[in-house]
Amino acid sequence: MFKDNVLKKMLIFIADDDETNLKLINTVLKQDGFTNIRTFTSGKLMLADLRHNCPDLLLLDIMMPGYSGYEVLEWIKRDSTLEHIPVIMITAVSLDENLEPLKRSFDLGAMDFISKPFTNLELVLRVKSALRLEHSRQALEDAALKISSLEKLLPICSYCKKVRTDKNYWQEVEVYISEHTDTMFSHSICPDCYHTHVKPQIENLKKNK
Repeated sequence: MFKDNVLKKMLIFIADDDETNLKLINTVLKQDGFTNIRTFTSGKLMLADLRHNCPDLLLLDIMMPGYSGYEVLEWIKRDSTLEHIPVIMITAVSLDENLEPLKRSFDLGAMDFISKPFTNLELVLRVKSALRLEHSRQALEDAALKISSLEKLLPICSYCKKVRTDKNYWQEVEVYISEHTDTMFSHSICPDCYHTHVKPQIENLKKNK
């Protein structure tokens, strides 16, 4: 179960060329406790900010001059660094009159769709639902990164220096590396080992002659 205070700190972008609608959406969300909201009066202004900031949710009015909501959505979904952002499309067109905006929005990759006029409760519930899904996606992504990092840890014996393989048995380091990479080993002797191991053996042989 998500705590609301976690969701309400997530970053929300809202774009609508009608400043009255923009203020209404902003006010409704703030009254419900959302604290991290940025508003834009055009799709162009939102896109400019998206180049520097990555929100957790976008609310896009469809009919905007310059860049329409459709064009902004299409641009976002073409960008591999932004395509994961959930988008809720907003329109004044009644679904009873025309289902094309709904179909086109989902075809372009929108997560949800709201028709004006909407109730305050509907807006808040849809926003919370989208943020819950995005929070879960981020948590899964973080977990995958941690797992990937753990996979790079290679257990090695403190004494014999053998490593533990995925099959849970111990193997010489050079054998393990040769089997998992294209690296080939040519054996030699480092200066420290020469003085510690080889030189005493040579001197001992000389004494025994």
